[in-house]
This record gives sequence, structure tokens and C-alpha cells, in this order.
Amino acid sequence: MGAEHAALWSTDHKNGTPKAYCCFNTNARDFARIGQLMLDSGKWKGNAIIDSAYYSQSITPCNIPDEQGQPCNYYGYQWWLAPAYPGVFYARGILGQYIIVIPSKNIVVVRLGHKRDNNKVNGLFHDVNGLISWALQL
Repeated sequence: MGAEHAALWSTDHKNGTPKAYCCFNTNARDFARIGQLMLDSGKWKGNAIIDSAYYSQSITPCNIPDEQGQPCNYYGYQWWLAPAYPGVFYARGILGQYIIVIPSKNIVVVRLGHKRDNNKVNGLFHDVNGLISWALQL
């Protein structure tokens, strides 16, 4: 995908196995490339590099029971969904890093952060909700 830098992927221990659920580190431009890949339905420059069925499932609610026992309508496969904003999905880091994909506007938003606002608006962390609202106005 033309990454500018080698990414760092945290492992479970020194010289161990990469963690599949978290801790992928790179720069804003390379995160934007991941967002662009998802914006283009798993294709990079017209070439499919993510299986189309997997791509579709990754941005579809998994519906497994959440902490309250309710069907989870806000998570797919490694992508968070924004039910208040149909079609919008995003990746999030533990310190307020986000890759937000808004297909209806053909927009990818990347935010590198140091802290996440844990207050929620529309079922989303306050900062995610603000970024989506801002981007939808463009």
C-alpha cells in the first residue's frame, strides 16, 4: 500500500507473537492508507486485497451479547460502528487515536491522540462523535 514507514506491532512478550487485537503503531499518513483501503471496500488502487465477504462482515454488527446482554450493534470485526451515523465505521486506539471512515462523504479522518474522552454522546466517545459531526459538515 506504499507505507512510508515500517509499522510497529506490539507482541505478547519479547520476540513473541503479535497481538491480533491491538497495539498497531504507525504514522498518520499510513493510518490514512488503512482508512482509504476500507473506504474503497478492501481494494487498493483497484486491486482487492481484502476478501469482499470478510470486508462486508467487518463493518456489519456482530450482534454478540454485550456487557448488558444486548446484541452488539456497534462492533464488527476490528471496526467500531456508529449506529447514530449509519454507514460510518472507525478503528480506535486506547489513547484517542482514530481512523474514521465516512463513505457517504468519501472521507477518511485520522486523529493521533494522547488521551481519549470517555464521556459518551450518541453512544460514542465524545471525541469520536465530535470528529464525525465535524466531518459530516464538510
